[in-house]
Parts: sequence; C-alpha cells; structure tokens
Amino acid sequence: MRTSRYRTWLACLILALGTLAIYWPARHYGFVDYDDNHYIFNNPTVRAGLSWWGLVWSFVDQHASNWHPLTWLSLMLDCQLFGLNAGPQHMVNVLFHCANAALLLVLLNSMTGAFWRSAVVAALFAWHPLRVESVAWISERKDVLSGFFFMLTLWMYVLHVKKEIFPAAAKPGEAMLPEGPPATRRSTIYRLAMIFFILGLLSKPMLVTLPLILLLIDFWPLNRFAAVNGNLSGMKIARSLVVEKLPFFFFSIIIGVITFFAQREGGATTSTPPLGFFSRMGDAIVGYLDYLEKLFWPHNLACLYLRPEHIRLGILLIAVLVLAGISIVAMANFRHRPYLAMGWLWFLVMLLPVSGLIQFGLQSIADRYTYLPSIGFFIMCVWGAVELVEFLFPPSARRFLPGAATAAILAVCAVLSHHQLAYWQNTQTLMEHALKIDPANYIAHGDLGVYFSRIGRTKEALLQYQLEREWDPNFAHQPENPDHSHSTPAPAAPK
Repeated sequence: MRTSRYRTWLACLILALGTLAIYWPARHYGFVDYDDNHYIFNNPTVRAGLSWWGLVWSFVDQHASNWHPLTWLSLMLDCQLFGLNAGPQHMVNVLFHCANAALLLVLLNSMTGAFWRSAVVAALFAWHPLRVESVAWISERKDVLSGFFFMLTLWMYVLHVKKEIFPAAAKPGEAMLPEGPPATRRSTIYRLAMIFFILGLLSKPMLVTLPLILLLIDFWPLNRFAAVNGNLSGMKIARSLVVEKLPFFFFSIIIGVITFFAQREGGATTSTPPLGFFSRMGDAIVGYLDYLEKLFWPHNLACLYLRPEHIRLGILLIAVLVLAGISIVAMANFRHRPYLAMGWLWFLVMLLPVSGLIQFGLQSIADRYTYLPSIGFFIMCVWGAVELVEFLFPPSARRFLPGAATAAILAVCAVLSHHQLAYWQNTQTLMEHALKIDPANYIAHGDLGVYFSRIGRTKEALLQYQLEREWDPNFAHQPENPDHSHSTPAPAAPK
C-alpha cells in the first residue's frame, strides 16, 4: 500500500513537472488584446487589486457578459501581488493546470485502481494541444480555476462514497455493504464536496453539468447503481442517487439562471442575428464533430472560430452518422464495457451548455470549451485501447508495444502544445496565426489593428481596420481614431 502511494505521488510530480516544462516559456509572454483588455489591463476595478468595492463589483456586475465572481477576485489578487506584469499571471494559470492534472491522476486511480490507465488519461489531459488556450490565455483563468474546484469536488465525493460503501479491504468499483467511519464524518466530506462545487460555479458556470457527472461516475467506476446483495431494485437505487444530488442540482439551476441573464444583459445572446432552433441544432451537431476531429488531429487551432453562415448538408449528415454510431456502440456495451458509455456521456453532457443550442457569442466552437469535457473522451479511449490491445496482441507483444505507442503519442502532444503555445506570446503572433487559418476573421483584424495602434504603427492599424470593415457583415460605423477599442495601453511583456 505504501509503495503504491509513493508511486502515485511520484507520478503526480513527474506529470506536474512535465506540464510546467511545456508551458515554461509563458513566463515571458504579455497580455493580448483579446479579452485581456476587458478583464485586466483596461479594467480599473481589477487593476486596483483586492478591495471591498472589487468584492461587491465581482458579484453584481455582468462585465464582459459573464458572471464568475471568484475568477474576478483571483485576477484582482494577481494585480495586487504582481501589478500589471503579465508573466506571473500566466504562471498562475500554468500552476493551476499542473495541479489539475495531478488531481485527475489521483482521482481516477482512487476510483478505478488502474494506475497506468489513470496516468495516461491525466497526461493526455495535461499535454494535449487543445489545453493551450485555457492555460496560456490569462483571461481564461476561469477554466483552470473552475477545473481545480471540479477535481476537488469529485475527489471529496469519491471519498464520501468510498467511506460509505467501501470497507478498507474492498477493491475500487466493487459495491459492498455499508461500513466505515461514522455518518458525521461522511456528512462533513459531503459538505466539502458541496463547498468546492459552489466555488467552481463561482469560477465558471460551465460546471452546471457536474451533478450529472456525479451520476455518471456512480454508474462507473463506482458501481453504485448495482443492487447491494439484491436488497434494492434498480429503480429505487437510481432514485436515491438522484435525491442525493438534489443540493448540487439546486445550485446548478440557480447559477445557470444568473448566468443566462448576465449574458443576456451583457449582449452575448443578442449581439448577433438570432438563429432558429434547427440552425442552432445543426451548429451543435457539427460542433461536436469538430471537437472530435481536433481531439484526434489537433491542427489549425485558433483563438476564435467564427460561426459559418451556412452548414453544408454533407458535413451535417457525416456529423449525425459519427455521433449516432459512437452513441450506439457505447450504449450497446454499457454492461460489459461501461467506461464507453460513461466517457462518451461525460463528453456530450459537459459540452452541452456551450454547444450552441443556446446562442451566445460569435464563435462556433472554442478550444477552451474542451478543458473538462475531454476527460471523458480520454477515459473511453484509453480504457478501450487497453482492451483492444489485449484482444489483438499476444502477451509477449503487450510488454513493449502499448508503452512505446503511448510514449510516442504523449511526446507528440507535448511537442504540439509547446508549438501552439508560441502563438500566445502577444497580440500580433496570436492574431496573425488566426488570420493564416481564416483570412476572413474580422475579429482578428480588429484586434490586430488595436495592437498596431497602441504601439504606434498607425498605417498598419488603419489597414487592419479597413479589412475588419470589409469582412464584418455587421459593421455599422468607422471609428473616429485608429485606437477605437482601448484607452489604456497594455504593459509590455517582461523581458
């Protein structure tokens, strides 16, 4: 037991150090004229650091069409400690991401007892190129911060469940008769899970789906839906597990309603021409296919993917077939391979609030939206790959082939992430990369114009504003001066 514990903590250390190495160059990066202006360097409340007014403002203001008071407070703390020095603020994001990866490894190993599979899932989560936007973008502090409380919530919940139904000698995933510490101790752990969940919601409301994730891990790997010695019917067990989650659902609904009205008041749901239900449904379906493509083949990653004017029927049909096919396979194997259904539903459910069914913003998809949903996808892939290897290869080949293939995949992910990270050095590198992928990205043209204006390159700024007007179908007016978005210059990146 002690050896196993040392192995887990050593793996966590290696994972965190590897993640830190990938993102280490970010300590020299600056702010970007893409929300960092609204969130930090042009936001006088945040720039002032922690204050009583800042505390009130973070809860009552719908600045930037979002409601995430704890994220605002964390950014205020950054300014209190580091001023307008972007490097340390980048590293705070990186350290949160390192902690999240380590917590995920501990969590999965605690639930499943499958150390190496848990380690691979955690490494994929930490090193996949889709993570770069959430980690390298200071304004996306809400992702890594909410992810931190997400991991702590699940960890406390698993401890609550294990102390409720797992005696000391039980193996993870095997339902047993209730034993363990007194009910008061379990109740305390449950309350801690609730507290971490609320803190996560205050960091990013995307965690509203977390109660459903708790039900999914009840199904697998905790096996709580299995009747204990046949004493309870499946329906009664399911009902009791749902009732247990009612406090979580209550806070999800409250925060969800607050967020919806905050985004509506801030214009996020009304800033673009409204789409009909079937158009939004088509966007969501094709968006899921895009996410799967980027998870398997992370190329042409950009900070903003503008919603296309029309969805091609062929792409929509392919998306429907792919999603339906994976869903059928997962549901058909929910008894013998429950990790497929659990991982697939985790992926689908967590992406649902940002899938486009509720219209907000200009983007069709976003790399940052996969931060937590991708965990379910990685679980189903890793556990499925192990079973496939055991079916296809003789025992002698299993000693080195899976390990070599896994090491190669993780190495490629790390290299690609390091490469993708370089685009986030400053506004120019970020937006020029976005324009290479989509020359019609008028948001990138506008932000690049703001950057050029701020550093005195007026002719280039005017050119970018002209391109912005040409590509923006909703452009209503021409600014009176080149710097039409910012009044306070951003500090330069530390040398």
